[in-house]
Amino acid sequence: MIVIGVDPSSTCTGYGLIEYDSKRTRYLNCGCIRPKARMKFEDRLVYIFDQFTQVLNEYKPSESAVESTFFGKDADSAAKLGQARGVLLLALRKASIPVEHYSPATVKKSIVGSGQASKERVRFMVARLLKLKEIPTTLDASDALGIAICHTRKSTIATSDQARKRKPEVEALLKKMVRR
Repeated sequence: MIVIGVDPSSTCTGYGLIEYDSKRTRYLNCGCIRPKARMKFEDRLVYIFDQFTQVLNEYKPSESAVESTFFGKDADSAAKLGQARGVLLLALRKASIPVEHYSPATVKKSIVGSGQASKERVRFMVARLLKLKEIPTTLDASDALGIAICHTRKSTIATSDQARKRKPEVEALLKKMVRR
């Protein structure tokens, strides 16, 4: 089964694709959709839709996981994020791909063991969990991979025992990396 994780944004939408079954999870691809900054907002939405549709057509994911909208202090940014998210959801529904939604805290807790983890810690654990030789270059792409991984673990999210057990392991690995 192929899962696409999506980190919505009107400036840099991250996507991550993994293949999984009951025995393993395998990295397929990740990246970002970046409309040009000088584009009109409506044209950015069209660009995001078109580029995302190409990714869906190429990989044909059977499930999707999309990060839920969080509310910041800037209403204009929240509105733009909501519109970009809507375009992505439309592309997924037009491709008949089931959609699940996960909050940023749920994703972080599933991957790192703490709902307050930094994006850098998520990126580190995503690279480790997927046994990547190179860490994803953008935080948006690694977040999207984290969202996809979270989706594969959805049955264990309700009980966070696994996440709590991983926390000491994550802390030890981070300390080793800092010493290098």
